[in-house]
Amino acid sequence: LMITAPQSSLRRASSHARPELLAPAGSLEAFFAAVDAGADAIYVGLKEFSARAKAKNFSLADIESMTRFLHASGKRLYVTINTLIKENELSHLVDTLSALEAFGVDALIIQDLAVWQLARQHFPNLELHASTQMTIHNTAGIKMLERMGFTRAVLARELTLPEIAAIHSRTTLELEHFIHGALCFSFSGQCYFSSFLGGKSGNRGRCAQPCRRSYRHRNQQGFFFSPNDLSAIDVLPELESAGICSFKIEGRMKSAEYVHKVVGAYRKVLDAGEKERAHTLAAAKDLLKESFGRQPTRGFLAGAQPDDMAIPSKRGATGRFLGELRQIKGKHLTFTSSLPLHLGDRLRIQPRN
Repeated sequence: LMITAPQSSLRRASSHARPELLAPAGSLEAFFAAVDAGADAIYVGLKEFSARAKAKNFSLADIESMTRFLHASGKRLYVTINTLIKENELSHLVDTLSALEAFGVDALIIQDLAVWQLARQHFPNLELHASTQMTIHNTAGIKMLERMGFTRAVLARELTLPEIAAIHSRTTLELEHFIHGALCFSFSGQCYFSSFLGGKSGNRGRCAQPCRRSYRHRNQQGFFFSPNDLSAIDVLPELESAGICSFKIEGRMKSAEYVHKVVGAYRKVLDAGEKERAHTLAAAKDLLKESFGRQPTRGFLAGAQPDDMAIPSKRGATGRFLGELRQIKGKHLTFTSSLPLHLGDRLRIQPRN
């Protein structure tokens, strides 16, 4: 007798041996950078229905080729359809779901219940993951996902380690959690700030990031809404013990260079033995410093009231501060660098606000 199982379930079962390292890719360059750096799985967005509409993103033909490429080496591809869907987009959504099912992508990461209803009713071979934008932050929410047929929940970033462990103890669902990247001031990205100020909806993938700007409060100027970047590289064993089976890196808007360095840093730590851990952790942190990132914070993983999530006096700029522009003359910029510069280094110039 031959006993078989769907390829997706076999890949999923094998991932339980150790946590999956899940990398972002907003461009083809970032996709191959993630593969080269050692990602176990990659999540990408289409040119529509993506919460990162400003990324290059991918066509359906791209998705088909990328799925084949990853499956050939035992890796997984997840497609994000994690925006709110408008009525006039439903027909196109159906065509898209049909194509993704035919390609054999490993899962859809979704927010809108319309996507869930269509997938469950008409495309049963599509595995469904609940996006962090579904704000799953308690056991009751997880139990609802179980009844709806989801196989994984991307938990809200506002949970503490004990809360994650408590949820894990009450469910058979796979649990995914962000370990690195940008944080949103609002609960799991449920933000209307950008819509309110300029009509650019974060829930439709077009956030203008007004939270990153300087504001005045009680005669004090500061970056009151600008969170630091999550970095959980110190607490990966604790996250695994709490029940997280997939470690997710944020950054579909980031460069291939950033993706390679961040994925590579976490790969080093995950693969290190107990005796090598301290040395490897230090080397990985040095690698993270070379990427364009903000000051690191463990966020709510450190406790229910973190004191380093947003520091109004810090501008929250990404990268390491080199200096201030002293002169602009034609095509020439003059400044004094606080660190050595090398040919090929990438510089970012931005206003104080």
